Amino acid sequence: MTETNPPSPNLPSRQTLTPLERGLLSLVEQLTNAFEHSTAQLEHLERRSTGSLEERLTELETLLDRSISSQRAFNEALLDLLSAPESSGRSVDALCRIIDNPSSVYGKEP
Repeated sequence: MTETNPPSPNLPSRQTLTPLERGLLSLVEQLTNAFEHSTAQLEHLERRSTGSLEERLTELETLLDRSISSQRAFNEALLDLLSAPESSGRSVDALCRIIDNPSSVYGKEP
């Protein structure tokens, strides 16, 4: 392996090292490079995982909002049906529309 960094003033140059010391230095360089590569991969994985979680949380929030809107519309139609028997025809129609097409409550397809 060729040396890409200038020698540290506190360390002897490669020429003054014994073959065993050069071998050990080479292994330390390999470990350092592997550590840097591993760190970069872990950082990439963390960014990807965080993005995926944020996306899922956003979808969950949207679905929860839609569910609440649907439940609110259903409750209003049911209360209307129970509180005014003379308008029960309109209320039954509203309940049927909600049951048949829940996306009509929030204006978008799920």
